[in-house]
Amino acid sequence: MSSVEALKSVANDIYIVGSKPILYVKSSDALVIADVHLGYEEAMASQGVFIPRTQLRRGLRVLREARRLVEARRLVINGDLKHSFSKLLRQERVEVEQFIAEASSLGFKEIVLVRGNHDNYVSPLLRRLNVSIIEEYMDVGGGIALTHGHLEVMPESDIVVIGHEHPAVQINAGGSKVKFPALLLMPTVKGGLIVVMPAFGSYQTGNIVTLDRSNYLSPLVKSYGVIEDTVPVIVDEGLGTITLSKLEAMEKTLL
Repeated sequence: MSSVEALKSVANDIYIVGSKPILYVKSSDALVIADVHLGYEEAMASQGVFIPRTQLRRGLRVLREARRLVEARRLVINGDLKHSFSKLLRQERVEVEQFIAEASSLGFKEIVLVRGNHDNYVSPLLRRLNVSIIEEYMDVGGGIALTHGHLEVMPESDIVVIGHEHPAVQINAGGSKVKFPALLLMPTVKGGLIVVMPAFGSYQTGNIVTLDRSNYLSPLVKSYGVIEDTVPVIVDEGLGTITLSKLEAMEKTLL
């Protein structure tokens, strides 16, 4: 069951949920998030940068609110549940356990992680928590596949949903620089579509979208994306969900 008013269609069978960095994939009855980066605050503290430990609390709030809007049976984390590359930090272990426990209590029948480049050393913990782990990509039906986006593997699907980029739109508004998290609808040279998700983590919304292909992180975007025809969609809980013009048409307003 879902609230139709809470869903904004962005592609076939894919919806943004309540202006949150969460997608609903109807064909799979799944809520999809990406780039959670639990443990980020501890990783930054180890480098002498101290920031409030708010990501877990904010992330659970957003997930609870989305679950009330859409009673999906499955939660898919499309890469980078945790932050540290080199080990499983103490904060990561605690927060991953809390996050999965809360998700389970919300009534999801299945929780799946599609591995991202940050998801090292977490597999044994997730298996104990009954989380399924997929290494490359997940075919969810309806011509849709989910993959984190850091690998060179391109699924043979009409629509490929990735994370990894943490896209944001920065606009020159009367001389002021204003930045918003964004979803990208990116046509491909193969005639398909890449949907680039906004980051779920509150400290991860920052890679500014441009027309310069070299600024993108994902090899799938670099190899297959038609950058100039990409349509950004602002996804902001306060501002709402706003579909913008193609990047080529926005060249003068983008910074």
